[in-house]
Amino acid sequence: MIAYIIESMRGFFQSWYHHMLPIYIVVIVGVFIQVVKVVIDRIRYRRFYIGHIFDSWGFPSFHSGLASSVTMLVWLTQGFSSLGFAVAFAFSLLFAYDAMNLRYEAGQHAQYINSMRFELQNVLQKKEWPLKERIWHTPFEVAGGIIVGSVLTFMLYYRFFLV
Repeated sequence: MIAYIIESMRGFFQSWYHHMLPIYIVVIVGVFIQVVKVVIDRIRYRRFYIGHIFDSWGFPSFHSGLASSVTMLVWLTQGFSSLGFAVAFAFSLLFAYDAMNLRYEAGQHAQYINSMRFELQNVLQKKEWPLKERIWHTPFEVAGGIIVGSVLTFMLYYRFFLV
């Protein structure tokens, strides 16, 4: 009786792990992309700042990488001609557009507001933190996110999902 319960629980957890694997893959891709940003910053500027793990800019694009990871998973599980793939692909394009254009405009607004605050700071004698001006991605960063997200998802899928 106990052996039956243990075997049933083992089967349940193995099934649960297999069904949750796509989420694990997307989380691994996201963490990998953010860690790569810290490593690139260390190489490029010769400084180590762990806070860049939480930044929303830089190479590779977290937004594009995560969106392309989901799109790749849908392609691998449902196929290229599925409705799920079409939806995931459309949202990936939307994320890439947002990462480059909409957030660029928001950064321009932040820059203008910061310059106005700096001019008023002398009058008001009040210290405030400036708004983040670099919140957008270049097309190169977005392409890097798409490539890293897609390739890493492909590798993880064939390594862990098809066992």
